[in-house]
Amino acid sequence: MALNNAHNAHNAHNAHNAHNAHNAHSAAIEVDQALMSQAINIAREGIIDATPPKTDKPDRKDLSPAQRLRRIEYDFAQSILLSEMLDSLIVVPAPKETPLPDVKLMARIPFCKEKTSSEKELAEAQAGDAPGKDDSAENCSLLLRLTQPTDEDFARELKLILGYATLRSERLPEITVQTTDIVSFFKSILPIPAQRARMVNYLIDLAMNLSTAIVQRIKLAFDAPRPDVLSTQVQPMLPTPLHASYPSGHATQAFAVAMLLTILTREDNTKPAEVSPDSQLFRMAARIAVNRTVAGVHFPSDSASGALLGITLARWIAVRAGATSPDCRSMDFHAEKWGDGAPGGTRDFYLALLCEVLKGLDPCLTINQPVTGPDSVLISGVWEMAADEWSNRWS
Repeated sequence: MALNNAHNAHNAHNAHNAHNAHNAHSAAIEVDQALMSQAINIAREGIIDATPPKTDKPDRKDLSPAQRLRRIEYDFAQSILLSEMLDSLIVVPAPKETPLPDVKLMARIPFCKEKTSSEKELAEAQAGDAPGKDDSAENCSLLLRLTQPTDEDFARELKLILGYATLRSERLPEITVQTTDIVSFFKSILPIPAQRARMVNYLIDLAMNLSTAIVQRIKLAFDAPRPDVLSTQVQPMLPTPLHASYPSGHATQAFAVAMLLTILTREDNTKPAEVSPDSQLFRMAARIAVNRTVAGVHFPSDSASGALLGITLARWIAVRAGATSPDCRSMDFHAEKWGDGAPGGTRDFYLALLCEVLKGLDPCLTINQPVTGPDSVLISGVWEMAADEWSNRWS
């Protein structure tokens, strides 16, 4: 009996190998689209009826926008989601010939609910006569205001960049990979493969794409220099990007993904999703951000502003999904004061300092009232499907 079982197992193994060999052989035969089209057309002519068939009547079923989105091409689905989010955001003021001292990310009306009288007074106070005031921001709610560091601030941070250069050899593999892929580093933390968590990955890519669209718009307005402009001794280990330095795009994307996944996967939806120094997601986000300083292409304050921008964008996605409202507080970042509350007044960027700043007790950040808005049927539908995927991760 044992021998028979062994023989059967051997046969099964051979059959498996034969199946793999067949698949490998099939994969080796590359068929171009023109040949495929011709083959399908010939096959069709060989099986269709000579007389026209009876036309079928469509029996359309009701599907939510998110369900319809899931059925279409991935790139087009992402374009739709990005458009949905960008409709509710505006960056002011418009870029000018000279670099701007401050830029505001605003939540747009009519997508936001009608303000109460106290909210209108707060919005007017936030707009005020501050530099960068723009009439296009009227009737919008401030999500985040960023100021640009001074030239003296950048000069102080240059010493930190030169010090970080000693880590280049150690971090070369991850820095190189992260030039084109940071998402894989977060997927190493959570069990969210695309095959089993498709809509979670839709939201991750939305956070990435939204971050790129907004941060590049802000970079264009600030037109901040790269570190190698300040010193010939920086000598970046990567080709210096052509776009401006401030804020860091990598930091924006990394903290947007970390914040979004923290909100999505929290156990208690009634409690705020905190930026914690103990979080593996935020530790990874901070490491990705710092790696850009190690590489010599970003100042630490680039990462600080990028982190705050990414956190804000992820919170706003959650607001539009109906997943959270009190979490998304309006913030005002005074870049020239970054590090004033840190030990020794260092302008370095690290996660523990960011967490302290986000508590609202540091002079570099003013935290205001929550910004709320109506749900997006589309974004909320995708979020709900993603939440179901996460809750069923053990299945």
